[in-house]
Amino acid sequence: MDTCITVWHWPHQERWYDEGIRNSLTLIKEAGFTHINWNPDSGSSYWLADAEIEFTSKIVADAGLKVHSVHGSNGRNPITEIGHKNHGPFAMEMRKDLLSPHEWQRRSGVELLRNRIDLAAAFQSPNVVLHIDITDNVFRSEAAEQEFFDPLFQSLDEIRPYCIEKGVQIAAETLLCANAQNFLNLYDRLFARYGKEFIGVCFDCGHWELIEPGKLTVLERFGDRLIATHIHDNFGAMDDHLLPFDGRLDWHTIISAIAATPYQTPLNFETPMDRYGIPESAYYRRAHRVAVRLEEMVAEARARNSA
Repeated sequence: MDTCITVWHWPHQERWYDEGIRNSLTLIKEAGFTHINWNPDSGSSYWLADAEIEFTSKIVADAGLKVHSVHGSNGRNPITEIGHKNHGPFAMEMRKDLLSPHEWQRRSGVELLRNRIDLAAAFQSPNVVLHIDITDNVFRSEAAEQEFFDPLFQSLDEIRPYCIEKGVQIAAETLLCANAQNFLNLYDRLFARYGKEFIGVCFDCGHWELIEPGKLTVLERFGDRLIATHIHDNFGAMDDHLLPFDGRLDWHTIISAIAATPYQTPLNFETPMDRYGIPESAYYRRAHRVAVRLEEMVAEARARNSA
């Protein structure tokens, strides 16, 4: 049975970027997982050199794992990349921004996304997850909507041929930066303009529970575009990223909704081990048991649907 979990980077390790991640990959494989979601550098504008992409794809292959998804970067994540003893906006690296009205900055954001597409292609990953940071202000006026969508559409128009060439789709994630209706509005605009071969939905179930508690409208309306998942749990107040069944989410309802879509499993667990005070190997073993349980639930729901 295929199962998938996110690989994170842990900067407390001296060489987190090679030996640290290599060790995590080994433990993930030993726990029984078959696939990973690649997450290191997802929230930064760090540029992966060709040698890094080659090395990274090799250590994943050497571990006997496949990549189900790569978490890309939109260049807008406020991650500190300029070393300074004081925390402040001046230390935040956000110069590559595919939503920027400044042309050089927008083009830099497109190049950053292309870099992550190259990584996904080296992994033979089918998609790159992308944050599109829409806010509730976007749809309050025609001017605000145009200001947001003009650079977004220009950036996506430019990257689309490259995605098609590389065989990598963009998965626009459900986030927390706007209400549920405005994310539905975003997907309406995106899917009216672009086909399934280029762009779809990354359903983050924990995020969606926080912006539309107890409902799954995004899957009901756009389930045919579901190409990536971020599976985790919470208690309805914070973005906890817990293992399923450790919070309050209704997993029977969520799994039934996913099973009704054409989504190609495995589900991807976006559940960092730092939420749990147990050794890394023990954490992955526990996570794998839960992953198997959810994959079995998907299979059972689809069997019922086809009966």
